[in-house]
Amino acid sequence: MALPPFPTQTEMAASLYGTWRLFLGDKAGLGFFGSGRSGFWRACWVLALVLPIALLSHLVRAAGADETAITLAGLARFGFSFTIVWYGYALVVHYVAPALDRDDRFFDYMIPEYWSSLPASVLLLVAITLNAAGVIPDSLSQVVLTVCFGTVLWLRAQIIRLALDVSYGTAVGLTIASSVLEEVAFATLFYLF
Repeated sequence: MALPPFPTQTEMAASLYGTWRLFLGDKAGLGFFGSGRSGFWRACWVLALVLPIALLSHLVRAAGADETAITLAGLARFGFSFTIVWYGYALVVHYVAPALDRDDRFFDYMIPEYWSSLPASVLLLVAITLNAAGVIPDSLSQVVLTVCFGTVLWLRAQIIRLALDVSYGTAVGLTIASSVLEEVAFATLFYLF
């Protein structure tokens, strides 16, 4: 089986614009993404863009915490854990969606979910870097981190609400549950390997 083609610049731009529209609560934003199985596999390529940003965020946090034990093996563990959680999340959604009677919306949800990871990871990297660099006062940097993290959660909730066609309450509950699941899975994998 051949690898799916890497998304074109046009597809990337359309997907990022669609992410912005979804963030604003516009369901028409779903029309800016690829669709079906091929759209899903092309969206999986976003990992190639998000993983280096996540690794950089990890390095900035570690440097800001004065951790001197940053090793190549630790970075490899981080990358491995991040990748397993990335694809594992799609597997979990594949099995959870039927329980929500939304199995026909798997691709409608996962494609924007993956694409939204790119601007979300950039936003968090900027906030983490500002915090670690001491460019702004510590109390303000905590506010910036909180606002950025809240923005990412809002985006995820909007994607869940619009792509799965569920209520705000359900979307918030699923956002919290999925975020906790990802953090626990990542921490478990990272410390096991």
